[in-house]
Amino acid sequence: MSRIFQFAFLVSLFSFNSCAVKNQISTYWQNERNFNSEIYSTTEANYYNAEDQISIKVFNNEQYIDAILETNSANTLRKIYNLGLSVWFDTEGKFKNKYAINFPMPADLPFSEEKFEKYLAQFSPTELNEEFLDRFQLYEVVNAKKNETLSISTLQEDDTYQVKLSSKNEVLFSYHLRIPMSEFYSKGLSGNEIIGIGVASINEANEEYYSALSSKEYINKRMEKLKAGTNQNPYELAEWWVKFKLSTESEQ
Repeated sequence: MSRIFQFAFLVSLFSFNSCAVKNQISTYWQNERNFNSEIYSTTEANYYNAEDQISIKVFNNEQYIDAILETNSANTLRKIYNLGLSVWFDTEGKFKNKYAINFPMPADLPFSEEKFEKYLAQFSPTELNEEFLDRFQLYEVVNAKKNETLSISTLQEDDTYQVKLSSKNEVLFSYHLRIPMSEFYSKGLSGNEIIGIGVASINEANEEYYSALSSKEYINKRMEKLKAGTNQNPYELAEWWVKFKLSTESEQ
């Protein structure tokens, strides 16, 4: 092998590895099994989506994978209330809708911006937590591979999936999701697992949705269709995906 070829090979290998590192983020290994542990609140986010001002942090151990989404944006929370929140998982490390938890489910009647501001203003942080518990009691588990959707109540005693909404520690909205690792990997972790996690609205804003908005918001929505270039949708969450490399205890 010539020196020139060796050099070219090393450069290409370095470039490949650099791209691989940039395109995936390592999760936090977490020995803690307590779903309500404060460690989930105090750890820094793995990734921040600036468009909807949502941060995500992902923890795992050999038993569970935990995803925590947080935002301080009232506008983002209104999108979540109005059109729901989907967290998708692709265990092949790609960006395909394979497996999802849909929670919270969309509100029956969407809030306009003005109405939502008034709605939030009436709650203290403690009262908002109680409102989350009262208002959102159903979630969906979607398995696209099996073509099945399960509807589950948060009031059921089911340890298979755990979901929790809260407002705390100067965080307007925090969403914690826990799924057993066995749902994704039946043979345990090898140390090479890359999982794609995606965030999106459950529903799209349709004509029925628009009719519940104020006249100003409806006009703005119609005008969005006339804009050139990127169409920034002010009503739905911007769909985004991140690749995570699952951690193992031996890497700690």
